[in-house]
Amino acid sequence: ENNNRNQHGLFFSSSHDDNNDDNNSNNNNEEEEQYVLELEVATPEDMEEVGAMLSMGTKGGDVILLGGDLGAGKTCFSRGFVRARTGSTHQSVTSPTYLLSNTYPTDHDNPTIIHHMDLYRLSGNKDDFDPLDLDHVFTNCISLIEWPSRLGDLTPLERLDISFQIHMDSNDSEEEDDDEPETRTRHLTLTPHGKKWRDKILLLDEEGYLDDLIIE
Repeated sequence: ENNNRNQHGLFFSSSHDDNNDDNNSNNNNEEEEQYVLELEVATPEDMEEVGAMLSMGTKGGDVILLGGDLGAGKTCFSRGFVRARTGSTHQSVTSPTYLLSNTYPTDHDNPTIIHHMDLYRLSGNKDDFDPLDLDHVFTNCISLIEWPSRLGDLTPLERLDISFQIHMDSNDSEEEDDDEPETRTRHLTLTPHGKKWRDKILLLDEEGYLDDLIIE
C-alpha cells in the first residue's frame, strides 16, 4: 500500500494485492476490482477539483457511480466535473433529486451529453427507468449517477465507483456532527471496474496528477 499527502492536505492511498499478479488472465477482471484509490478531501473547492480531474478525457459511454453518505459532496463533485468538461465555469449544477436527471452538453460542434442522475425516488423496478433511456445513455453519453444501488442488474460492468463518506474524528460528538457537517473532511474511495477506468486511476495515482490539480 502506498500513502502520500500533498501540500494541500489532500491525502491519497492506493492498494493492490500484488500476490494476484501471477494469476492467469482469466482473473483480470477480479484484479481490476481490487484496485482502489482513496482520497481525503478537506474543502468543497478541493471536491470540485477532484471532479474536474476525473472529467478529463471522458467520452460517451463513461459511467461514474456516486454512492455513500448524504451531504458528503456528491453534487459538489458533479459541479466540478460538469464545469470542467463543458468548459463553462459558471454553469449551474444542482441536485437532480426531483427531476431524476439533469443534462449538460459538452461540445458545440459534436456534443456529448452529460447526464447527472439521482435515482433516490425510484423503487428499483425496471419500468421506473424507462424515461431515462439508460441503454442509449450508457452507450452514447457520460453519466454521473447518485443512488446507484437502485440500478441493480442494470449496473454497467465498466464503470468507476466512488464512495463518499463524511470523516468522523474519534473525539467528535454526534451533536457536533449535526451542527457542522459541512466542515468535515470527506473520504472518497475510487474503485475502477474495467481496463479503461483502472488505467486512468493508476495514471493519476502514479504520476501525481492530484498534486497539480488541487488549487491552493
